[in-house]
Amino acid sequence: MSTTFAFTFPRRVALSAGLRLVAWARRPEADATQASRTALNRRIAELSAQARREELEARRNRDLDLFVAQRPIA
Repeated sequence: MSTTFAFTFPRRVALSAGLRLVAWARRPEADATQASRTALNRRIAELSAQARREELEARRNRDLDLFVAQRPIA
């Protein structure tokens, strides 16, 4: 049998949430270079996603054009 105190589920959840908040509050302060690097990475990700969407749309349009060109006009 365990000698530790058995926390009930709500108390255990509250304790773990509280410990996570304490760890978050004690995190090191982010400097300006890290913030700008994060913003740059976010912008790069947005541009990459936009390029993927545009490439996908171009492929769809090309495939539709090929499909329509192959169908006989009835």
